[in-house]
Amino acid sequence: MSSPKKVKVSKQRQMTIPKEFFDALHIQEEVTVELVEEGLLIKPVHKLPDDFAEQILESLVAKGFSGQELVEKFKEATQSTGWTTFRAMNQNDTI
Repeated sequence: MSSPKKVKVSKQRQMTIPKEFFDALHIQEEVTVELVEEGLLIKPVHKLPDDFAEQILESLVAKGFSGQELVEKFKEATQSTGWTTFRAMNQNDTI
C-alpha cells in the first residue's frame, strides 16, 4: 500500500486523485463515492464488456444449467456479477 497523500480541494469541491492511485486502481471514466465512518471511500467503476450477458449465459450452459434453472441462475449472476468470470478483452476490463 502507498502512503496517504494530501490533496487540495477547490472551491467547487473538486480534487485531483494522485496519479499513482489512479493508475493502480485502473480508474476509467467513473468512480463511486461513499461516506464511511472514517471518511470517503472512492472506488473505480469498471465497464463490463458489451457481450457480458452472453458470456454469463455461455458459462452457465457450460456448467450444465438449462430451462428454468438457467433463467434463475442468470438472474442471480446479473444481480451479483462477482461470482462468475468472463473473458476480458484486455487486462483493464477485469473487475
